[in-house]
Amino acid sequence: MKPRLLVVELHHLGDAVMSLPFVRGAAARYEVHVLCRPASSEVYRLLSHPPVIHEWETPWENAQPSGLGPALVAARDKGRALRLLSFDAAVCAWADARVGVIMAETHAVRRIGFPMTRGNYYAADLPWRRRRRLFGRALENLWRLLHPGRPLLTQELDRESPRQTHFHCWHQIAGALDLSCDVSVPWIAATGAPVQERRGRPVLVVHAQARLPSKQWPLSRWRELAASDRVAEKFELVEVLPEGAEPVTPDHARKVPTPDLLSLVTVLRGADVVLCHDSFPAHLAGALDKPVVTIFGSGEPDWFAPWNNRHRVVQRRACPLHPCIDRCGMDSYLCLDAVTSGDVLAQLERLKFNP
Repeated sequence: MKPRLLVVELHHLGDAVMSLPFVRGAAARYEVHVLCRPASSEVYRLLSHPPVIHEWETPWENAQPSGLGPALVAARDKGRALRLLSFDAAVCAWADARVGVIMAETHAVRRIGFPMTRGNYYAADLPWRRRRRLFGRALENLWRLLHPGRPLLTQELDRESPRQTHFHCWHQIAGALDLSCDVSVPWIAATGAPVQERRGRPVLVVHAQARLPSKQWPLSRWRELAASDRVAEKFELVEVLPEGAEPVTPDHARKVPTPDLLSLVTVLRGADVVLCHDSFPAHLAGALDKPVVTIFGSGEPDWFAPWNNRHRVVQRRACPLHPCIDRCGMDSYLCLDAVTSGDVLAQLERLKFNP
């Protein structure tokens, strides 16, 4: 039997996609288990050989716990619930002491991750991020006090550069386990036939919605771009329409409802290029080996640009507080308002397509 490895990824859908090369590479030597949020579990099921999935909705998702106690108890209980699986190793690419407690309570022999130092924490100097980092450091210290001689992490890693992509954090963990991340594309298994085949012009798939307002380019800009003659001349337009979404493309553009993840994958597979926000569809398109033009607002593309598409990011660093990591401190979203339809069109026109 293979040794067991626990991968903890309790962030969102796009973050789950970024972990896929590590999960695929680890499967060569380990029986891989993933602890993730219920929504993210469908991402891992897209793999040709899915890991064993453990779903958990974190109790601290929408608000910081009122004190160290609630976070410690929730993390402790989840770790203990996984203890019977006898993990040989547990890993996480985020600096999060709560996850460290989960991994320690599983009694995994090796626990590899990033302690909550300033250099390991994204946007560490923002006031609210500083408070969370100090909260985490306090939790780390409380653990040391309660469990002398049993560290949260048996192997602590440090980011090699404060600007490094989040993908590289997974590569560091892979190196610590003497593994290789499997970045061969596509990362996920094919589903059905693509919704749209090319009919002369390249197919531009547009996804104009974002989970957070701080990532949402104004719909008026989307409409201005989609209605431009230059877009109509160069591309066959297909718009992804999640449930309840308001269309932004002209009447002649094909509009495809995507009520679930598999339907979204099917649309993206038929794209020659994908245009979207800094969001889950961007990472999913990158995993499918598609050129992705990504509109960035509050986020930092050096950290979170989709795989192999950093050079196609559209961004205006117009805000003195950037990156605010989705908590805007200004009266309006300066970062997004500064991006013009001309900026996006210029990036689209740089793309080259085979006939």
